[in-house]
Formats: sequence, structure tokens, C-alpha cells
Amino acid sequence: MYPPDENKILDGDLQTLGLHATLKMLALGNKTGQLNVVTMGDHGEGGTTRQSLSIHLRKGCIVALESTPPPQINLLDMLRLLRSIHRRDAQEIRDVTGDQLILVLNELVSRGLMSATEQQQRIEFLIIQEIARGLRWERGTFEFLSVDVINSPITPLNVDHILLEAIRQVDELKASHLPIHRDNKVHWREEFNGDISAISTSFSIDDIKILSLCSGQHSIAHIAFMLMQPEVRIAQRIQVLIEWGLVEQVDIHYEQQLEQSLQTVITISQNMLMNDARPMAENRLLVILEVMGTCINKLLSHHGRFARNLYGRNATRIETIRVLDALFMPLLRQAQNQFPITESVAFMEGQLDYSDLLMLRHQVRGQDFDHYSWEAAQAFQWLMRETFRGIIEDAFGTHRANRRVVELWETFVQEIAGEMERQSARRNAMPRRGGQ
Repeated sequence: MYPPDENKILDGDLQTLGLHATLKMLALGNKTGQLNVVTMGDHGEGGTTRQSLSIHLRKGCIVALESTPPPQINLLDMLRLLRSIHRRDAQEIRDVTGDQLILVLNELVSRGLMSATEQQQRIEFLIIQEIARGLRWERGTFEFLSVDVINSPITPLNVDHILLEAIRQVDELKASHLPIHRDNKVHWREEFNGDISAISTSFSIDDIKILSLCSGQHSIAHIAFMLMQPEVRIAQRIQVLIEWGLVEQVDIHYEQQLEQSLQTVITISQNMLMNDARPMAENRLLVILEVMGTCINKLLSHHGRFARNLYGRNATRIETIRVLDALFMPLLRQAQNQFPITESVAFMEGQLDYSDLLMLRHQVRGQDFDHYSWEAAQAFQWLMRETFRGIIEDAFGTHRANRRVVELWETFVQEIAGEMERQSARRNAMPRRGGQ
């Protein structure tokens, strides 16, 4: 939230006085305060999103910049991909800082993994990137507030220098006419497994670094930040990598929808597991079975919408069923070979029909019921994991599964595993009949 209006000493619209002229004027006046710039940008679905920059000045020099939405730069993962940091160190730092870039930079410096000079350079580069983005805003408003500015770890930056570098980036981008947007992500093609050592030595060091970072998790703007090179140069090299068949662009809209759909499936399954607490201990196995069966069917419904062979096409029902059969039927056959109880399960019209298993309590009693329901739950636990794995590999490939989705899934899988362990302990404590 911006400070109160009584601190406002200048405001206007970008069409009348652009960001470049406004910053120059404030620098010449040795002003101290906060310049807020706001625009409404098209997000591609018939609506707009609010974007803003807050540039903090002290005596006419830039000391900090905040943006909305903030750049979600996963510096630790990029450092790991370039083998500049050990996975263990990256995780320890993330546990302390989260993904807040300034905190990450501070922690890297405090651990001796980055010099203070590099920290200064990286913050300066990010400020140049963000101001270059703001220079491209044709419409919007600004206000300058005479307030105390936030503390910053960097040496104050000369406005003329920052503007010169930002304008150069904007001009290079305009001249390039590249079909690649700064927010686009790029991932390795399936034929390339990420083994840089197998790549021809004719690649430059920068090409190899860029290729290493094309895991599908990092945008062109973020890769540019990592390598501290202009975005247009990164985009140019990525275009070459695309032409050489090593990488391909990620469909951002597709992945956002896909991730939201998977998160919904997992959340519904978690809530179903938590909210159904039947009093009889043996009936809990049927609860777990039903939760996993529901999860499998929702995953299959999800795949019917987002399978790579189906998305973006008006696929017929027959085509959709064929894709779902290709994913699930081999898994079901394996489960039936290992767990005979699942021979009563049917797969029809892209959905798993396990109603016969849910009727077990009406057909068998005592230890027979417990034995068969336990076997069925084991089978569904395996089927659920393998179904999710197949969907992830189809959607993201083997190298770039979305971290948020995977973490949410792993949490749910661990909850199921905990339930299964408790059921196993209960069964082991039961008296056994005869030689059973």
C-alpha cells in the first residue's frame, strides 16, 4: 500500500511525461522519495492485470526498486543447474529465505557463496531489467512521494547510467523482431536429456550455460538475470537452440491451466481423506480406497483435457478414450497381475469402475474382508502413483515438473502412506486364524 497522499509532490500520466523524463527530472533535483508507476496490462484472456514499479531514490540516486507482480526468480535453482552451488546448500538457504531474491542474495553473501560485488551487480542488473520493462509502458500513471526510503544493501545507482542501459535493452528488443517473449519458458526436447557433456564442443560457453538453464522452470528474463546479459541476446541464442532441435518453448497458458487443474484434483483428494473419519477401524481401509479411486478418476478426467495429443484440439470422445486407454490400461494390467482382487475392477469410458470393491463389506466379513480390502488398497496406492507419474511425464517431460504441483502431490502421497502404515500396524496386531 502506498503512503498517504499528503506526501505527494508530483503526479501525472505516462503519455504526458514518460518514465524516462520523470526519472531524469527527479535525479536532477536530487530528490529523495518513492516514484510509483502503475499500468494496466493485457493478460491475454480479455482482461487486464495491474503492474507497478516503486523506485526508491535518495538524493537523486536509485537505492531500491520493488515491482508488482514481483519477478519470481529462482536463483538457487539456476545456480544449481550451472553447478555453482550444491543442492544441499540450495535447500538450506531456501529453508531460511524462501524464494525472496534479496534475502537469497544476502544469505549467499553471508555464507561466502557470493561476493558483495556480485550482489551489487545482480541487484543493479535487476533494476535495469525492471526499468526497461517500465519504459515500454505506453499508458499508465505515476506519482512521486516525499518519504523516507527503505534501507538497501547496495551502493546508490546513478540514474543516467541505469536509464542508458535500460534504453539500450529496449532498443535492442525492438530491433530484434524475435518471436519469443521475455516471460516465455523453454525446456529441453525429449530427445535431449540435459546431459551437456554430450553436446558438441562447437557450442560457446554461453550457449552451454543457456542450454543448462532451459529446464522449463525459468523464463528468458530470469535466464538473462542469471547470466547478467540483455534479454534479447538470450532470446537470440535460444532461437538458435530451438532451430537445432535441442529445446522448445513452453506454452505458458497451457501449463498454468494444467497446474491449476492438478492442484484442484490433489486438494479435493486431501479434503476427502481428512473429512471422512468412519468409526470402525477396518472401514478406514475402504475410505482410503475410495479416496484413491476418486483421485485416479479425477486424474484421468484431467488427462482427458490436458494430454499433449488432445490439448487445443476439438478431439472426439473416441480420440480421448484412446489416449486414456494408452495411459491407464497397461497400468491396470500390471496391477491385476500383482493384486488379483483388482480383476473385479473395470475401465470403461476413461474411468475406473471399482464399485465391486466398495461392496466387499456386504459380501465378506472379518479377516477375509480385511485381507481383500488391504490388497485392494495396496493396488490403488500403486495405481494412483503411477497414473500421476504418467500424466506428469506427458505434460512436463522428465526434467521440468512444476515444483509447487510436485510438492503438493508428495504431501498427499505421504498422507496416504501414513494411513497405510497405520492400517498395516493394526493388521499386524490382529490375531491370525490357523496358518494364515
